[in-house]
Amino acid sequence: MKKIIISLFSFLLCISIINASEVSLKSKRYILYNMNENIVLDAKKEHERTSIASLTKIMTVITAIENIDNLDKKVTITSDMVDHIAWDVMKFGFKKGEKVTYRDLLYAAILPSAADAVNALAISISGSEKAFVKKMNAKVNELGLKDTKFANVVGLYDKNNYSSAYDMAEILKYSLKNETFKKVFTTRKYKMTNGKTVRSTLVWYNDKMKEDISVIKGSKTGHIDESRFCFASIASANGVDYLFVTLNAQNAPDHIKDHLKEYKYFIDNYSYKDIVNKNDKILTLETKYSKEKYTDIYSGVQISKYLKNDFNKDDVVIQYEGIKKQSVFNQSKKLGHVKITYKDEVIYESDIFNNKEYSFDIFSFIKENKTMFIYIFCGLVALIGVFFVNKKMNYI
Repeated sequence: MKKIIISLFSFLLCISIINASEVSLKSKRYILYNMNENIVLDAKKEHERTSIASLTKIMTVITAIENIDNLDKKVTITSDMVDHIAWDVMKFGFKKGEKVTYRDLLYAAILPSAADAVNALAISISGSEKAFVKKMNAKVNELGLKDTKFANVVGLYDKNNYSSAYDMAEILKYSLKNETFKKVFTTRKYKMTNGKTVRSTLVWYNDKMKEDISVIKGSKTGHIDESRFCFASIASANGVDYLFVTLNAQNAPDHIKDHLKEYKYFIDNYSYKDIVNKNDKILTLETKYSKEKYTDIYSGVQISKYLKNDFNKDDVVIQYEGIKKQSVFNQSKKLGHVKITYKDEVIYESDIFNNKEYSFDIFSFIKENKTMFIYIFCGLVALIGVFFVNKKMNYI
């Protein structure tokens, strides 16, 4: 089997399936990603700024992690960490003078969304909430986010504490690259060093919902009156990793149900399909003056795309532009350019190179140039005739 070398400049194009879902969601703003390819599967008003409630704590926690040298270092709870917390926000119940680790505070901040935990993180790291919020906003600038600003570490309503579904997804994607954050985010129950146990708010909601939430691998909920119900989660099924952020569902547990419905729709209706296999023929190349009259060029690469289950390979079109015939005297390595489309949408492009060396065939060369050889033969016969005539005349 002949092979081609795929150019280093080849690239796989993303098929964007914006608003592909047929599920009606209660959340007003959202964005869903296939994280295997970082492509948007579904979105609505994803760039609109809005209050995000306790999803704020995602940024609080990743900022804290990046400023903690020892996660097992003890933190002493002070009055400014636990006093003056609004009565209607979640808190763990840390007491003044109590000693807990930074690791305990991280889990308490994400799992039960404890306001006293994030206060303790901010104040112990930066001396004040205000100074810590500056670090959070510096991270916003570092990530290049245009629709996010933080005014507090808890997620309380403030006109200067806002984000968007798109920006929160970017913050979560960034945070999940940190192994400590990922471990906290994907934990449902954790026993702290003080002997007490914290558990995820997702589990708390599901005690009432009684749904199968096994597809959700990690999550963070959020709720205040101004933002209503927000939810960020990651899920995995059939080899596909998903990330979903929803904002502003009016009622609970609609924000949780939105995630379960959306994940189910894509799991049931989409999967990876083989667009091109390694042994699919791209073209047949004719050769000149070679023992091999033709060379079949195969893809040499496996190309799969996340597509709807009604995929039909007959809709895949491979277009080639380049050399159709190659001479043994001019063995061009670059053959041309291949473009692969599915339902008229380009999904793959690449320059292709042939690494096949052709063997010269003298008989093929003579056959294809027989007229030239006839002239050469006649010329040689004429020269020989002239030679002998001259030689005979010399004897006379």
